[in-house]
Amino acid sequence: MAEPLSVLIADTDDERRRGLGLALYEGGIEVVNAVNAEEALRFTAGLDPTLVVIASDLDGISPMDLYSRLAGTGLGLPPFLILTDGNAADEGTVDGGEFHFIAADGLDPARFLLQVRLLLLAREIGAEIGDTLDELFGDLTRIAVGDLLSVLERDAITGHVRLRVGPGAGIWLADGKVIQAYWGSLKGRKAFNRIAGLHHGAFVLALVPAAVEPAIDVDLGVLVSDAIEERLQLEDLFARLPPLNSRVEVQMGNDFFAIEFTPLEREVLTRTQGARNLGDLINRVTMTDLETVQAIDHLAVMGALQIREPSNRIHLVTDSTCDLLPSFARRRSIHIVPLSVVFGKTVYKDGVDLLPDEFYQMLEGGDIFPSTSPPGKGEFLETYRRLVASGDVVSIHISAKQSQTSAHAAAAAKDGANEFAQVRLEADGLGVPDLRIIDSKSNSVGLGLLVVFASRMIERGLGLDEIVTRLEGIRERLEFLFLVDTLEFLRKGGRIGQAQALIGTLLGIKPILGMVDGEVVPVDKVRGGRKAQPRLMEILSERIDTSRPVFVAMAHASAPKWGERLKELLTDTFDIIEMLEGEIGPVVGAHAGPGAVGCIVFQPTDEELELLQTRD
Repeated sequence: MAEPLSVLIADTDDERRRGLGLALYEGGIEVVNAVNAEEALRFTAGLDPTLVVIASDLDGISPMDLYSRLAGTGLGLPPFLILTDGNAADEGTVDGGEFHFIAADGLDPARFLLQVRLLLLAREIGAEIGDTLDELFGDLTRIAVGDLLSVLERDAITGHVRLRVGPGAGIWLADGKVIQAYWGSLKGRKAFNRIAGLHHGAFVLALVPAAVEPAIDVDLGVLVSDAIEERLQLEDLFARLPPLNSRVEVQMGNDFFAIEFTPLEREVLTRTQGARNLGDLINRVTMTDLETVQAIDHLAVMGALQIREPSNRIHLVTDSTCDLLPSFARRRSIHIVPLSVVFGKTVYKDGVDLLPDEFYQMLEGGDIFPSTSPPGKGEFLETYRRLVASGDVVSIHISAKQSQTSAHAAAAAKDGANEFAQVRLEADGLGVPDLRIIDSKSNSVGLGLLVVFASRMIERGLGLDEIVTRLEGIRERLEFLFLVDTLEFLRKGGRIGQAQALIGTLLGIKPILGMVDGEVVPVDKVRGGRKAQPRLMEILSERIDTSRPVFVAMAHASAPKWGERLKELLTDTFDIIEMLEGEIGPVVGAHAGPGAVGCIVFQPTDEELELLQTRD
């Protein structure tokens, strides 16, 4: 940090004050002690501490009274960490203040040090602290993976960083050192390198004991630099290799058994036997992605491996409102066409030069309400032109009642038909390209879930007609509910009137909204934010058989803490086969506003379950 950390401990209990102060001091934090109200007021006003730790029973003044008196001086005030002997809810708060509560009884000084570090770290990186001071909710838009791990190493944090990406990913730390990483079923350096390539997405840091055996024992600087170098080299390799859904076969030529393969090459050849495609083969090999792809490339050059692109190839196209991570989309050969977000005279491409967390900071910090616009017909023509030479196209998009995106896609498919046929002919292809445009009647991760299902159906070899028919059937059975934190953005976007927004805000009303036939509709409303998510679960439970398994997708708009609570409720309520997590992007977020959370629940038939569940 740029400035030294200092903590004021205001506590009449001498033994507790000394114990906590010593733990902080040994942790490299400057400590100032106050034993009564007069000292607490004077030292806070005069010394400008980074944090005030104050006992609720401090002689002469309550924490809230102290804050109010200090606020009257016009000075900038630090957060207050209140040591309470009762229920934190009974302590009250003061508007404009940052207050955190922790039970004083049985407080362990060593753990207290970690909790204070977590609280100060949240302020340093623009994150949000949990209710118990044991969790931190952040976003990789605000701090890169390498920088996050650097500050965790500096603060000697032991805990777990869980990232909100499709396969489930995270990092375990012990005393600030990375000891294990996982990405779906992958572990170690292979998983870490994938995580290090993330540029945005929410994360949760929990102060928990390391629950894994150490598998990584490498300096952090080496870990991060190796991951960056791998990403750069992989981009070059993937540019010349066939797509990841290509079949891979071992070719045993006359001299096959005379070749001295390396141990890694032998592993690649062995694991090729059970691999569904090139992407699956890369996942199955234990070495890092770069080492694995280099070995595959070398074996292909030698003729020991043959990589065959699908003969009946179907390309998958969507738009940026699907809110899928770019890395997730690349690995599944999903082509994303971005919508535009306009702030004043500045135009941003959604997901390209404007990421979700950046957008919400601009939305909250400026006077200009953004507008959004769909990709033009020309952008779709360009995308389809690149794809039709080698296959047909299924193009899935945001609800037609919310955007002209699918209309522009359909116009491109129609107007470009003759050109696309010529492109296919010149590529020595047979037949006329078949382009299907699907209105998802959804948005955000509702659209994203349909795209994921389409990707799996393509991988399993279904024909275009069957894929379209199944997707159109699934979209009608998606249960999509969401909550907004404030009605103001719905008002600015013209979704509700000014009077409705004002009354709703004054009464503390939280609307529960849904999606019906592609349109946003009111479902219910509650008073008070904490009642909203439980009520949302009640509504979903009335609509869906909780005894049968479901697929779930959920997303939040710059609200990882509320997103985590929603995830916990969903997990407690349903038998979840798989959960797709994401962030509500700028286009949808412009109307929902920061703080919105939502979920989609889909209950498959037994046949659909076998078809749609992941086989990774």
